[in-house]
Amino acid sequence: ESVSTNFTINRLVEILGKRNEGGSVLSAVSEIICDSCEEGLPAITWCINCESCLCNDCNMAHKRMNAFKSHVTVAVEEMVKNPSLILSSTPERAEACKSHSKQPLDLYCRTCSNLICRDCTLKDHPRETHDFAFVGEVVDEEREKIKEVTASLKGLIERMRTGVKRIEECEEEVDMRSEERRLKK
Repeated sequence: ESVSTNFTINRLVEILGKRNEGGSVLSAVSEIICDSCEEGLPAITWCINCESCLCNDCNMAHKRMNAFKSHVTVAVEEMVKNPSLILSSTPERAEACKSHSKQPLDLYCRTCSNLICRDCTLKDHPRETHDFAFVGEVVDEEREKIKEVTASLKGLIERMRTGVKRIEECEEEVDMRSEERRLKK
C-alpha cells in the first residue's frame, strides 16, 4: 500500500530544519522558495488553503484570482518564528473525488445535488446543463436561508403566543361570566 505525502508536514520539517541549522529566522525565511512558480524566488507567504509558499508575484496573483479570494495566507516570517501556525491553521481537507485522482470535492452541483470536483465540471457536469458553485458559497447561501426561515419562525411563534394568550383571556372571561350567571340564579 502506498502512503500519500503530507506536504504540510514536509514543509514543517523543512522549516524546522532550516531554523535548527543555526541560522537566524531571517536566513531561514530567505531559504524558503516559492512553490507556485519556477523562478526560484523567496517565498513571502504561506497559503493555508493551498498548503504552499508563494513569492511576491504569485502572492499578488493569488489575491487577484476569484478562486482564491477566500484563502488565508500567513507571512513566511511568522511561519518560521512559529511553525505550529502551519498545523493549527490548516483547514480540514475536502473529501476526495473517487472519479478524478482524489481531487477535492470543492464544488456543489445544484442540478444533481452532489459534491463534485473541478474535473467533474468538464465531462459529467458541464456549465451548459449544470448549475454549480463553490461549496463555501453554497454554505453561505444556505446559512442565510436558514437565518431568514428562523426569523420568520420566530415571528410566527410570537404571533401564536399572542393568540394563545388571547384565547386564555377569553376562556377566563367566559368562565367568569358563567360563574356570575350561576350565582345570580
